[in-house]
Amino acid sequence: MFRPLALNIGLRYARSRRNFISFVSLLALLGLALSVTVLTFVQGVLAGFERELEERILSVVPHLTVIAHAPVAGHANTAEALAGVQGVAAVSAVVEGVGLLASERAVVGVGLTGVDPAEYAAVSRVFDFTGGDALAPGAFRVVIGNRAAERLGVGLGDSVSAVLPEAAITPLGVFPRQKRLVVAGLVDTGSQLDQHSAFLHRQDAAKLFRLGPTVHGFHIRAEAPLHAGALRAGLLEVAGSDRFRVRTWVQALGDLPAAIAVTRNMLFLLLSLLVAVAAFNLVSSLVMIVTERQGDVAMLRTIGATSGLVLGAFVVLGAAIAVVGIALGVLGGFALGAIAESGFPWLERLLDTPLMGEYLVDALPVRFTAADTVRVVATAVVLSLLATLVPAWRATRLQPARVLQHE
Repeated sequence: MFRPLALNIGLRYARSRRNFISFVSLLALLGLALSVTVLTFVQGVLAGFERELEERILSVVPHLTVIAHAPVAGHANTAEALAGVQGVAAVSAVVEGVGLLASERAVVGVGLTGVDPAEYAAVSRVFDFTGGDALAPGAFRVVIGNRAAERLGVGLGDSVSAVLPEAAITPLGVFPRQKRLVVAGLVDTGSQLDQHSAFLHRQDAAKLFRLGPTVHGFHIRAEAPLHAGALRAGLLEVAGSDRFRVRTWVQALGDLPAAIAVTRNMLFLLLSLLVAVAAFNLVSSLVMIVTERQGDVAMLRTIGATSGLVLGAFVVLGAAIAVVGIALGVLGGFALGAIAESGFPWLERLLDTPLMGEYLVDALPVRFTAADTVRVVATAVVLSLLATLVPAWRATRLQPARVLQHE
């Protein structure tokens, strides 16, 4: 099959068995592969955090919370009106408050949320991450986060005391209100939500907080969780801004998507400098190869080769090194991601330290997307090709007569 002469010469140089040229080419290739591996891996980790945010955390937490200034009676009508707002996927009435869960071993502060499990399933998948019995009205069962349960030293079927900030007046004096609850389930979402979450049946929570048939507010699932804030105005218009206020998940957890996006772009920019360093190494390598092959270049120019042919030959050589290095780098990034994700729990056990214990996600998530991979490859290819132009142009400036007089 016919191939351009520049392509043949460039590939021939790339396959050269000269020890010096092979060693220099190998160094350039490995440097480029290492930089692309790091860049691919870091982009995969940040994409993994975005996946965990959308698929795990935002599937559990309510996207919006409509909080009443005073307990709401006739909550079914209000919930129906809120569900009619465009962009709202589901609404569930809730009873919310804070309190302490106490066992013989420890005391843990939690947010107590009273829900109707069947209704709440349309708003949150929290019970998909729960092992144990279902909540039932009148049983005063509680579902708590598994980390809170570990701190309390309790498991399924054990009892805990719920201590509320409201006071109860007894013949012996004023004491905090308490109620004995049975642990019916443990929530394991793999996030910090497991440290301070507690769920009761809505009827039990209403009795606990002495609300009767009223509720504190509503949890809402939005059709577009990342744009939940756009629904605030519509919800307040329907519910009444004088009676309710609206809080989004961003206010509760922070604007994580924006933080991740900024971090991803900044790390991509910074780690692209590694690729630029590797490309600079490619320049040095190709300059040495041009010096080593200047006799060949002089012979080619003597028999009529044009500057374009010489330029093309060394661009092909640099591109061949770059393509192999980038391919190895991408494969290395994928392999490193798979090893890091599966080996992260082992590393935590080895160090006996929860390395991600202070974050919403307590594992090391990794996800490789086509868009990120294309961006990494395109950046590496552009920088590598730019790096080949300087030594290739230098090869075209060689003077055949001056080179050959020393051959």
